[in-house]
Amino acid sequence: MSQQQKASQGFPLVPKKITAATWSALSVMAMFSLSDSVYAQEKAAEPSVQKIEITGSSIKRINAETALPVQVINRVEIAKTGATTAEQLLTTLSANTGYTQESASISDKPGSSGLSGANLRGLGVSSTLVLLNGRRLAAFAFGGEGTDLNSIPLSAIERVEVLKDGASAVYGADAVGGVINFITRKDFTGFEASVGGMRTKEGGGGDRTVSLLAGFGDLNKDSYNFFASVQHKKNDQLRTAQRDFAVSAWRPLEARGYPDNFTSANTFPAGMYSVSGKKYLGNPSAPDCAPPASINISGACRFDYQAAADIYPESAKTNLISRATFALDADHTIFAEFTASKNDAKYRLSPTGVNGNTGTSSSAWTYPAGGPFYPAYYVNSAGVKVATDGKAFNVRMRLVPGGARTNGQESDQTRLLLGSEGTIAGWDYNTAFARSVSENTQTLTNGYYDRAKLLAAFRTGKINPFGEQTAEGQALLDSAERNIDGRKGKSTSDVFDARFTREIAQTDAGPIGMATGIEFRREKLEDNSSDEILAGTIYSTSKSRRVSETRDVKAIFTEFEVPLTKELSAQAALRHDSYGGNIGSSTNPKLALRYQPNKDILFRASFGTGFRAPTMKDLDPSSVETSTGGLYFDTIGCAKYNSQCYSDQIPTTESGNPNLKPEKSKQFSFGMVWEPVPSFSATIDYWSVRKTDVIKFAPETLIDTDPAYVEKSITRDSDGYILNWALTAQNQGKETKSGIDINLAYRLKLEGAGKLTTRLSGTLMTKSEQQFAEGSKVFDNLGKWGFEYVTPRWRHRLSADWDVGSWGFTLANSFQLHHEDQQLDPNGKRPTVASYSLWDLQTAYYGFKDIKISGGIMNLANTKPPFSNQTLTYFAGFDSTYVDPRGRSFYIRLNYAFK
Repeated sequence: MSQQQKASQGFPLVPKKITAATWSALSVMAMFSLSDSVYAQEKAAEPSVQKIEITGSSIKRINAETALPVQVINRVEIAKTGATTAEQLLTTLSANTGYTQESASISDKPGSSGLSGANLRGLGVSSTLVLLNGRRLAAFAFGGEGTDLNSIPLSAIERVEVLKDGASAVYGADAVGGVINFITRKDFTGFEASVGGMRTKEGGGGDRTVSLLAGFGDLNKDSYNFFASVQHKKNDQLRTAQRDFAVSAWRPLEARGYPDNFTSANTFPAGMYSVSGKKYLGNPSAPDCAPPASINISGACRFDYQAAADIYPESAKTNLISRATFALDADHTIFAEFTASKNDAKYRLSPTGVNGNTGTSSSAWTYPAGGPFYPAYYVNSAGVKVATDGKAFNVRMRLVPGGARTNGQESDQTRLLLGSEGTIAGWDYNTAFARSVSENTQTLTNGYYDRAKLLAAFRTGKINPFGEQTAEGQALLDSAERNIDGRKGKSTSDVFDARFTREIAQTDAGPIGMATGIEFRREKLEDNSSDEILAGTIYSTSKSRRVSETRDVKAIFTEFEVPLTKELSAQAALRHDSYGGNIGSSTNPKLALRYQPNKDILFRASFGTGFRAPTMKDLDPSSVETSTGGLYFDTIGCAKYNSQCYSDQIPTTESGNPNLKPEKSKQFSFGMVWEPVPSFSATIDYWSVRKTDVIKFAPETLIDTDPAYVEKSITRDSDGYILNWALTAQNQGKETKSGIDINLAYRLKLEGAGKLTTRLSGTLMTKSEQQFAEGSKVFDNLGKWGFEYVTPRWRHRLSADWDVGSWGFTLANSFQLHHEDQQLDPNGKRPTVASYSLWDLQTAYYGFKDIKISGGIMNLANTKPPFSNQTLTYFAGFDSTYVDPRGRSFYIRLNYAFK
């Protein structure tokens, strides 16, 4: 077994009552590992001795199993997951918790952007450092927080190395959660082409993928190599109407016990209100209303906003990656990399809603008496049919005739890197300059309207608030529609770095290795909403603060690998980062020990500190008036003022804070690697991270869990209604997370029946605590839906690969343990969200020359997302932040490789 394979596997000690599948796998693996199987007695041929560099250290070494926990996923293993995007691949990592899925970006929450982001340890997207060939990419243009995984193509990836130990002294002290390094092929020659497609059992959410990879030139013989890979993927939209668990937000028997549940008073046909005030009169379509979108709840027509939305966006993604390498001589090589990606997506939401019952104000939607669609009667909330009085009335209306609100999102990312590596004066060096750019444009493509124009058109009486439009009415609606670029962002990162490494001394225990390096980085962020959106002249748009910031970052690091004895070695590193200004600088150490008393077992431990500066958007003092993404019940307002005794979006003002301090962290880990026989390997690593001065906005769900804390930031009118909730970026209290990573692999050679390889990778969380101010309440989020996402006690991926002859079979299970829900049920109890377990099956055939055919079934049992009563995401009834709503799906892929 190669050392690289060892680094990707592990050994679990798991709690009782996780799953029968997990326990069965553990029992079988443990039994076989101690057996006298034929395969266990065979010794693999010793690989050629070659020093390699592993993520987490700049010092090259022969033994790839380092003092730091690194999980390696090679190209073969990537293919067996069935993933075609970096986002899909990283969802299989048990250490990746609270990640950002592109599908979860379908929302009318302010700032929603379409980001796909990794989140190691659940410490935040901005605390996970994503690298391409060991170097940074530009931050996502909307908000400048984290790296968009859509910019990384899997077609050219050789392997992925996941450093699960945070605050890397080599790559950045800001990598508090860890480092994910995507490593491309370096000297590919030949040609590869692959095509594939996927379809779901219940329709919607399918995809088609084509990728090409070509390279020529042997670096050893020709002194050059060039390769390029391009991948194109199209995804079909998935509508809520195509999945029974998502078709409706109205769940009276399951969801929280508020009278209106997850529905809206802005309905179609419109609701009628008195002009003199906010009194609800009734609806002409009641009591039947107009299902499925408009339904009768407690005598009033309410709009089921979810019935008109998409779960998965329609999108097209194109990625290009290329690399040219030239050997100048035996000691010096120059290289260039160019990567580019383009992601076009369409996010469809419910039609624009208009709250037009605002008394006699100039913004009230008043339908004139005598208008052509003036109703003869309405049905009030008591179910009584009431004749209209011939006077004008106000309405709350959903603009169903205009169709769904549709946001077009175009994300473009490029990176050009020029570098050189080789040997000079006995030092191995690697240096490069890279310019990385992320550009985003969000366009209002349908269903958005100018307030003044639409109000004037409505007051003519020619727009029908209760039914089908005439040609004249539809023309008036269309004339008020606005199709504009609502938000534009550009994030730029210019980086120069240089790294040097060599053996500086010899001891009886072995050589002392040293590495040192410098990094200069200039970051720039421009993120702007349009004038019209910020002025509030367009209905139902999400506002985002305007940001314009630039900063320079300088860093220097040094690292030593010191053998203390033949069995014990130490890795010591020190990194100094300087941001200047109010942020200042910080020096952070890393110390790791590696003890291997014999060839079968290894012990390791590490300690370090971290330093994460605020993002440029956090620091920018700009502010914007927005609203919460979810619907919330104002418990204080209802109890104290008898106001707002219903769930609704709450008006907020978001602002940055130029006085923010950096986050600081301390992390510790220790573990072991055990390989008693060549066929069995296991690792177990305990880790703990403690952050202070945590940079966050108060999460909106805090109004449900700690309303007294939120009340300090709330402004009310004389009747007790919430006018504004001030949300300012703050250095909050502390955040502590700890857990145990478990990895285990067993390989069995079956006489005459091929080879069976079983792997288990799991994370057991032991602590997840959060505090929002010094001395305030400490919240325990372990096994609960916290303030932003679920923190499960246990996640795992279990797989079995059977390779026999020209065939390969893979059966895999992804599992997340049950957790406590966010909201109370109608009985006032906090329910449990069921565990989520998905089984996937893949079959591959290699019998044709140069051709591989593979196909599989994702979500073999067609398992539906468990019911969740959370409110933060756009969707009610399930949690879109971690589930796969597509259901059972079938895929097939054809790969042709010629060398």
